[in-house]
Amino acid sequence: MSSTRHGPCDFRRKAGDFSFTTNSYFSAFASLLAFALLFTCAGCSRTHPPKGNSYSEHVLPEKKAYTDGLGRKLELPKHPQRIISLAPSVTEVLFLLGAGDRVIGVTTQCDWPEAAKRIPKIGDLLNPNYELILASKPDLIIASTAGNDRTAVLKLADLGLPVYVTAPRSVEKIFQTVENIGRITDCAERGDQLVAEMKSRLEAVKRHLAGLPPTRAFFITWFDPLLAPGKNTFESDALRRAGVLSITTNINEFYPRYSLEQVLAQDPDVIITVEHTGSHLPDLKQIAGWKDLRAVKQGRIYVLNEVFQHPSPRFVEGIEELAKKLHPEHF
Repeated sequence: MSSTRHGPCDFRRKAGDFSFTTNSYFSAFASLLAFALLFTCAGCSRTHPPKGNSYSEHVLPEKKAYTDGLGRKLELPKHPQRIISLAPSVTEVLFLLGAGDRVIGVTTQCDWPEAAKRIPKIGDLLNPNYELILASKPDLIIASTAGNDRTAVLKLADLGLPVYVTAPRSVEKIFQTVENIGRITDCAERGDQLVAEMKSRLEAVKRHLAGLPPTRAFFITWFDPLLAPGKNTFESDALRRAGVLSITTNINEFYPRYSLEQVLAQDPDVIITVEHTGSHLPDLKQIAGWKDLRAVKQGRIYVLNEVFQHPSPRFVEGIEELAKKLHPEHF
């Protein structure tokens, strides 16, 4: 993989829906100081692994049965000590749970928090390095439909590795994902606290927007080719919670290609996208067709922090940011 970091939708476009088509993500929380406190909170019990601990060499004293986001039944150690994360959002959840000290491998896209950058890399979102992962002897691998490649992940499971797949395809599913990762890492109490905090912040946004009509918007997932979030994507759900009605929300595809002609026909109130490293939105006022849109003429183009597309607790900051940009007078 080249050193240029791809945008989250780029991985989705190549991978399909955990083939899996939903997202990946990649800019820390504005409330980073507050969230840093999470790492020392109760609810995530800590023990130290015995020397030589591995999924093949050490017989774990206790396992529990779980069902992952794909409906797969599997048994996992009650308190895993050697965790590998295959997606940035999973890494973020693990650190927010306070389990970051047990993470032994992450992808090249995992760059938050700062400590994640120092963890050994086991490949990228679509191409995990099987040899490195096997040599690491993990007792838990967590993948996500939000970016990982189905074939690659299931190959790890076929190798006998303990792979748990999350499926955060809506805001409610993000809540469930945080709770489930909390349970499988023996951090259930902390997971419940994180979900309660997310819900509280989203309720606050809802109160601020009460009585306001929804803002019709075109959300650009990727500009070239032009992609937008369709039905059953967490972005469409997140937009709704920020008081936005996405003009592509009823398309029965995860991330359909969209044409400029379709955007012109809908003439949305605003255009929204996220900030992608290495891929900036061009000046739409200088592009034929785009410059005729009402949103472009009125300068109602909003570029959000990329955390908006992170299906982890960090996405709430993106919703708060968008709601404040659209209705600053209500905050």
